[in-house]
Amino acid sequence: MTYEPRPVVVVGVDGSPPSLAAAQWAADEAVLRHHGVHVLYAAHLPAVGYPALGYPTDFVELTENQAQHLLAGVVHDIAIAHPDLAVTTAMTRSDPRSALVDASREARLTVVGSLGGGRVREVMLGSVAMHVAAQGRSPVAVIPFDRDQRGGPILVGVDGSAHSAAAVGYAFDEAAVRGAGVVAVLAFDNWARQGFARRPISFDQADSQEQHAIISEQLAGWVEKYPDVPVRQEVFRGAAADCLVGYAGRALPVQQPQLIVVGSRGRGALTGLLLGSTSHALIAHAGCPVVVVRPFAQ
Repeated sequence: MTYEPRPVVVVGVDGSPPSLAAAQWAADEAVLRHHGVHVLYAAHLPAVGYPALGYPTDFVELTENQAQHLLAGVVHDIAIAHPDLAVTTAMTRSDPRSALVDASREARLTVVGSLGGGRVREVMLGSVAMHVAAQGRSPVAVIPFDRDQRGGPILVGVDGSAHSAAAVGYAFDEAAVRGAGVVAVLAFDNWARQGFARRPISFDQADSQEQHAIISEQLAGWVEKYPDVPVRQEVFRGAAADCLVGYAGRALPVQQPQLIVVGSRGRGALTGLLLGSTSHALIAHAGCPVVVVRPFAQ
């Protein structure tokens, strides 16, 4: 079945501070793009006993009432900041991971919160943020709760592939609506398998010229489409996630990226977590929102 994205930003909430921060970010993004916001709450009630027993009616009603109260509070908070923004809500009894992936099929952007800071429980199997980033059918933004407020450029990972081409297009679009610049980073090191947070190393001029040519080729069409967006190229030797987070960590305060955009190969949540993919490493460690962009809807 083919799904046509609607001009809406979907955000998942569960009452936690990270999800509420994600809802505010989603509202801000929707205003920038002249979209609406759809706030989704998944009240998943796992099966009890064997064979599975139902929950008491009073308990189910209490759970649903609490969910409706939460959604009303989120809508109220969004309306204070953006009184003219169109906001819709929905509650489902599905697992939040599958509910958000399903909702992402018709969304322009799906937003989830994260504790951020590399906390262990955010990179374990079962993380909603990790699952949705791997399986989402729209671009997925993961918002760290302890993120810094930044007004710098949009940082995008480039490697010459179709996956990064989709990320580049999204990064330029974001830069245009935010009035920001784009910093394109290419990480080049086929043998690098060091642990996370290794300091990127610049390499010789000949290699640098070759890699800058790859970046220039992938940026060419977007530079023409967005001539007013400032662009800078950076090439590092090292693992991609190391280099992207390392660049953000060493940039001057005014150059701290407000957003990191990367492509996704869509290999699935389990594979990505086990292999330590670039997008998952960034979600766990970046201090700013990370947007994972798939090259095509599925």
